Amino acid sequence: MFTTDLTSWVGPWGVAYTANLTSDSTGIGKWNEERFIYAIRYGKYNGLASDRDLNPVMPWTMYKNMTDDELKAIFAYLKSTKPVRNVVPPPVPPVSK
Repeated sequence: MFTTDLTSWVGPWGVAYTANLTSDSTGIGKWNEERFIYAIRYGKYNGLASDRDLNPVMPWTMYKNMTDDELKAIFAYLKSTKPVRNVVPPPVPPVSK
C-alpha cells in the first residue's frame, strides 16, 4: 500500500518514507561518490556498512550492477539538483501481532 503522492509505503516491513535525494544537507548534499555507490551496490542506508539495510521499496537491486561510471553519472545529476530541505522521518517497524 502506498500514498497517492508516492512518498510512503506500508508493507510487511512497516512504513517506509521516500528519501530526500536532492543536493540539500537533509538529502545527499554531504555525501560523496563512494558512499552513494556503496549504498546502491550493497543496499545500506547512508552508504555506510554499519548502518541499516535499505527498505525493500528502494529498488537498489535494479541498479547495483551498473558500472561505476553510470552510478557516478547518476550521483553527479542528483548533486546538481535544486536543494530541497526535507527531513524524512525514520522508517516505522511493523506492528507485531
